[in-house]
Amino acid sequence: MRNPVLLGLFLLHFTVFFPQAAHAQSASEAIAPTEISADLGACSALITVVDANSKPIYAAKVATRIRYGMMGVKRLDLEAATSPNGQVKFSSLPEALKKPMFITISKDGLDKVVEFRPDLRCHATFDVQLR
Repeated sequence: MRNPVLLGLFLLHFTVFFPQAAHAQSASEAIAPTEISADLGACSALITVVDANSKPIYAAKVATRIRYGMMGVKRLDLEAATSPNGQVKFSSLPEALKKPMFITISKDGLDKVVEFRPDLRCHATFDVQLR
């Protein structure tokens, strides 16, 4: 393209009709957390797992057992691995439980347990540091 006017029109056309190309970096940074649904209610728990340097831990195992129903006879085991940003979201959890629900986070021999109480905080967020 020897004509600078044509080059300018081409660049203008590219930036007007393809603006998402400039934002490709920011879109890759917004990674959704791994999500698993219990299909038992409206509550949720978002767990963010980081290491001692506060960097997200990928593929940490996050597991829980939900006891529900009359006298907690029914059980549901949920297990997921963290996304590249170190997050897992348990959704559609029951609003009321007979016993507290414990969420176990583990990676490379390191374990941490957090307690989820939907009667206190229905949409809870946990920041867990494994060290």
